[in-house]
Amino acid sequence: MIEKTVCELFAGVGGFRLGLEKENPEWNTVWANQWEPGKKKQYAFDCYVSHFGKSENYINEDIASIDKNIIPAHNLLVGGFPCQDYSVARTGAEGINGKKGVLWWQIRDILEIKKPKFVLLENVDRLLKSPAKQRGRDFGVILACFNDLGYSVEWRVINAADYRICPKEKKNICICL
Repeated sequence: MIEKTVCELFAGVGGFRLGLEKENPEWNTVWANQWEPGKKKQYAFDCYVSHFGKSENYINEDIASIDKNIIPAHNLLVGGFPCQDYSVARTGAEGINGKKGVLWWQIRDILEIKKPKFVLLENVDRLLKSPAKQRGRDFGVILACFNDLGYSVEWRVINAADYRICPKEKKNICICL
């Protein structure tokens, strides 16, 4: 039986963790990261710690500044990486080249170094068409990265309203590996 270890990126208040643990309490979150740039008060991280307790493996730092080798081994990497640069709710969204869109490369770096067996990511469905003038280049880049790392990819667009995921977006994309 495979060990149920999780690395939770862009953890927010722990949504992935809550879902996994509700489904099966054997899931063990071995590392989590939540950081909101430019904010003096880190409300999401504070909520995460309040709910799950303090741990040296719950990190409130810019993921780009973290040595990926210190992240514990895990079998499942999860994350709802920031959607602002893909969202229809934002004018001038810059996709994978945007301020938060570039965070995809942090996920990729962790996958390359830690090689978890499974990955579950969530984002808005506009990721499929980003950037608007190049109709899907960013999603193609992401899929190519997964392929280069040896992952098989399955993805779905789901109606977020059916799952109460995000009230601003009508649909979200889940990428499962």
